[in-house]
Amino acid sequence: MIASLPSDSREFVQYVIAAVNANPDLREPLLRALLTEEFLEMPGRLARIEEDVNTLKNDVGKLRGKAHETDFARTATSLLNSEFGFRRIRVVQGNVIALPRYAEEFHEKALEATDDGLITDEQLRRIFDTDIIAHCRRPGETEPTWVAVEVAARVDADDINRAVLSAQALRLAFGEDALPVIAGERIDPQDAARLEQAGVAFIDISQRF
Repeated sequence: MIASLPSDSREFVQYVIAAVNANPDLREPLLRALLTEEFLEMPGRLARIEEDVNTLKNDVGKLRGKAHETDFARTATSLLNSEFGFRRIRVVQGNVIALPRYAEEFHEKALEATDDGLITDEQLRRIFDTDIIAHCRRPGETEPTWVAVEVAARVDADDINRAVLSAQALRLAFGEDALPVIAGERIDPQDAARLEQAGVAFIDISQRF
């Protein structure tokens, strides 16, 4: 037997709510009856807009990272000197290389190290994928040091891991010391702790470029 519908509008609304709660399958057809199709499509549209905004943020972050790579490579000599006291600095890999022959020599030696079994193909790719690589000397030291720099707008665990792996590969390939470095605008306390634990140096570029 069907219960009689209440005549009062408030009671009717409460009746509908109770009926929907008791029968969840009624929710969608009721909404479709009450709302326009355009309104019902709003959640999907908002989800797509949110996805587009996140994609745009990622693209902007990548563009900023590329711009910082170029700026760092262009000013690497002064930056590495002021931060670590390095001299005789040669940037052998980066978006801006003053002397291309240094880059050619570096890449050839890295390939030879792979052929000689000193590093794996994966380690070679890591070297070639490193944002900035420089060959330096400290005052009073006879042995040179490689500097592997990863540049990021916001530093995360992946950046730290890449810098460590790049330095490891350079040590094996050339038999010389290598310093992993992160150059970034922002870093969270948690990632700063990771960076210190991994022995990676940090250069704050937020006020430099």
